[in-house]
Amino acid sequence: MDKKAIIAAKLAEWNLSLTDSELDQLVPAYDNLLRWQDVVHGMLRSRSIADGMVIPESEPLLTYSPEKGGSNR
Repeated sequence: MDKKAIIAAKLAEWNLSLTDSELDQLVPAYDNLLRWQDVVHGMLRSRSIADGMVIPESEPLLTYSPEKGGSNR
């Protein structure tokens, strides 16, 4: 799925829709968001939780939750 379709699908969850040109404007911001999310994930994964414990790779470190005002971690 291309990035415009992903953005449109995420907005559709909130009953929002944008024109193709508006979606085109959001693609660079979405790319930047993904890049920084990878940076933060790398930083968090490099820290140990406790002796003998690791963060499962399947567990997302950052989960956006607008109801809670942003990231829940």
